[in-house]
This record gives sequence, C-alpha cells and structure tokens, in this order.
Amino acid sequence: MQKPEREFVLLRKHDQVVIRFADGGDELPVRLTWARPIYGRGCEVSLLDEHKHEVLTLPGLDCLDVESRRVAEDELTKRYLVARIKRVIHAEAHFGNRYLHVETEQGVRRLAMKDPARNAIWVTDDRLIVRDSLGNRFEVPSFSALDPASRVELMKVI
Repeated sequence: MQKPEREFVLLRKHDQVVIRFADGGDELPVRLTWARPIYGRGCEVSLLDEHKHEVLTLPGLDCLDVESRRVAEDELTKRYLVARIKRVIHAEAHFGNRYLHVETEQGVRRLAMKDPARNAIWVTDDRLIVRDSLGNRFEVPSFSALDPASRVELMKVI
C-alpha cells in the first residue's frame, strides 16, 4: 500500500485523536472517517480537522505504523458502531418524521428518522442501513430474514 508523502503518527490525547508530523509543527486534532463509509470500508480513510477540511487521505490502514493503526482502528470502530436490527416492534410516521421501536443486538431502541430517501439506504437488494436523527446507524443485514410483522412495520416508514 502506498504511504502518505509526509511521515506522521496518530496519537490519542484525552478524548481525541491528534496527528503529529515528523517534520515538526503543532499536533493537530483530527477526526477519522471512511472515505466511502457504506460501500468502501477498509479502503481510503480521510483525516479531517475541526472545520471538516481534509488534512490527509490514507489509502488504507495498512500504511500506518502499529500504534497509529491501533488508534485509527479504535476511533473508526467507535465512530461507525452499527447496531443490527433483529426485529421491528413498531413503526409510524407523524408530520414527516418516522419513528421506529426496534430490537437490536444491544437491546431495545427507539429512534426517529427524517427523510427516508436520504437516511434509509439500501446497500443491496436485501441489506438496509438506517440513520436516525442523531446520526446513529442501524443495519438490517437481511430484510428477507426479518419476521413478516417486522417487514410490514419497516415498510410503513421507509
């Protein structure tokens, strides 16, 4: 994998990730994001500053040293934690908002969603990612594997 032009390390300082370039300068707080969060996980990673300007793009995590890779993997895991929906208990729409009461692998959750055209993304014909109004992501790994009542409830709001 191709290495970035400038040498650097990623460090965790308190509750944030910072980048320190080998050629000097201040440590810069960064946020790590997958360049293609749904389709291309494991590929390019963007490091963004506090104004959401890209500081650096990595072709992948393989180009990082061991400690920087650990920091990056931990941060990306936290950022892209996705709860898998096992069952839809109830779903309804009110005044343009969608409300779901679901059972996930982490327990029962209630979520609100606006604009299903933007926040309910079919990754494949059978796999769905739902993003709630707080930015949390929920996955339906297999729509066809849901029980019939869950499929009916979910179709009411997407």
